[in-house]
Amino acid sequence: MIENRRLYREKFDIAERLFGTRHGFYRPGGGFFLWLDVGDGEAAARTIWREAGVTTLPGGYLARPDTNGFNPGAAYVRIALVHDVATVTDGLTRVARALARHERSAAE
Repeated sequence: MIENRRLYREKFDIAERLFGTRHGFYRPGGGFFLWLDVGDGEAAARTIWREAGVTTLPGGYLARPDTNGFNPGAAYVRIALVHDVATVTDGLTRVARALARHERSAAE
């Protein structure tokens, strides 16, 4: 149990180093999911898959729209930090690069 917590702390350290305060990054009090605010979770998930080869889950798939049609998860992607540290480091590095390209192309 202690080793498992240490590994997740290490994985979130990696995510913090790569994302800093970008994409609404924060360290959750527990768990193993990384939630990133990418503006459009579906579009970002496609970009991340196509350009980084990493599967993420659009946050909108995990929430229902409210009575006004607003889906509180639509702006996010969820990434599970469940692999070994080397795989998480590689995957998150590729995600960060793909999101940087995604942001540049959205700004043009």
